[in-house]
Amino acid sequence: MDITMIFIFGKDAGMTTLSELKLMYQEDQLIEAVIEPTMAEGTWIVEFRHIRGGLVLLTDLKGGEMKYRDLESASKSALSVGFNQVRIND
Repeated sequence: MDITMIFIFGKDAGMTTLSELKLMYQEDQLIEAVIEPTMAEGTWIVEFRHIRGGLVLLTDLKGGEMKYRDLESASKSALSVGFNQVRIND
């Protein structure tokens, strides 16, 4: 599978599920997992830094930001992609 685009995700982004992110990780396309707070207090999103620059956002099945209510759940999702550690921006 050849991915030729740079991922800089925002509201117009398509879906990037855990399965797709795991494949990208196995293909050495992702270099870092990052958890950040959202504008809605108390929720977190998971992003991944792409080797070509930009961020790949973990989305739900509708293509929206996958939001977590706690850091533990967000961390488990980020780690399930394959990383040994996750950076938390707070």
